[in-house]
Formats: sequence, C-alpha cells, structure tokens
Amino acid sequence: MSDAINTSFRHADLAEELTAEITSGRYAVGERFPTEQELQARFGIGRHTVREALKMMTEQGLLGRRRKTGTTVLSNRPISQFVHSLRNIHSLLDFAHSTKLAIDHVGFIGILSSTSPEYAGLADGRYLRVAGIRSKISDGKPLCWAEIMIPERYSPQRSEIQDGNSPLYELVAKQHGLKLEVVEQEVSALELPRQLALKLGAPDEIAGLLVKRRYYTSMGEMFEMTNNLYPASRFTVHMTVRQRA
Repeated sequence: MSDAINTSFRHADLAEELTAEITSGRYAVGERFPTEQELQARFGIGRHTVREALKMMTEQGLLGRRRKTGTTVLSNRPISQFVHSLRNIHSLLDFAHSTKLAIDHVGFIGILSSTSPEYAGLADGRYLRVAGIRSKISDGKPLCWAEIMIPERYSPQRSEIQDGNSPLYELVAKQHGLKLEVVEQEVSALELPRQLALKLGAPDEIAGLLVKRRYYTSMGEMFEMTNNLYPASRFTVHMTVRQRA
C-alpha cells in the first residue's frame, strides 16, 4: 500500500486478514507478532485502526500483549466464544462488521404486543423481519440465530438486504437520513431450543443467551430491533466502567 493513510480499511478488516495469516501458519504459536508501528507501515493505516484490530484478536485468544515483551501469538485458531467489549457505541456496533448474516428469511409480519411477547418493546404494526444464522467473519463459525425487525416505513431495498455488505441499521439510517443516537442492549438467559442448537452446531447446549438491541434516532424513535440468540458458551460481554474525574 502507499504511504498515505488508508481510511477505508477498518480494524475488523485488518483483524480478519491478520487472523488468516496466523491460521495459515505465517506466524507460529509462541512467535513474536509485528508491532503496531510495523503494521501501520505495512498496511498504510492509522494507529487507532491497528490498536483496535489487535485488541479484537487478543479478545479472541489469538494474541497475548505485554508492555515489556510485546505481542506474541497464543493460538492459531480463535476461541469459540465471541467476546464483546463495550467501551462506547462504536465498540457495540463493531459486532455487525466482524460478523456476517446468512439470511434465511425476509418478509413482512404484523406485530401485536398482546400476542407477540418475543417482540416486547415494539409498537403494534407491520415490520420487515430479516432472520438467519450470524457467523464470525474470521473463521466462518456460526455464533447465533439473529432476527432483525424494522418498521415498514423504514424498510431498505430488498437488493441491498441480500447483498449483505452493510449492517441493516446503516442502510436504514442512510436511506432515510436518520442519525443513530442511542443503542440499548439487554441480555437474558433462556433455554436454547433443541432444533436451533442443532442448526448452530451445538447439539449438547441447553442454556442460551438472548441479546436484544434497540436502535434509536436522535428524536428517540426506535428504527430497528435485533434479537440474537446464542448458545451460552459462545457469548461473553466485557464491560469497562470508569469513574468520572
């Protein structure tokens, strides 16, 4: 790449490429990994992009980072869990860029709050429902069953949905000129349906985790809700809370 900063290269893209190099054997377990400065020079990207990529790979168990000894390779395969670090709204939304949705269903459904407890929090009306298996881009392994609900008036083009190149909340926001202001996340435990456990390649899993997210505009209007249902062993939330000065 050129010496110019490549602003289109996201940290998830970098993490995916470096993970592929580790799994292919370019960097052996126990070997020293390139420094932040070396990666910046090689890919022509900024320091923040490199740091976030290395942080993602560390959370996946691929790398170990120590202040004095630098970064070393700990594993040639990401751990099966998806560790989601929450630092700000951008780290929450990184999930959509480090995973890919294989769509099984797209269609409109009617919601009545009195008869649809699984969609609690949605106003009565018609919604576009997009559902399928979400997998990690780094290794293609299934993570969860995902359902995305979008009010009919905000439905994106079907062709854009099927392309799968952008998260749906980004398509909706861009198409309708919306500004994402708040994301609410709620995690609850439940029994994992047997049929879904088999579909996710987790036949022995009984416990599940439902991660529900609601996306709000700056005017307080919810324009998307997602339900992601995981085998319990595949999802961990890491949260850092700091005291204000």
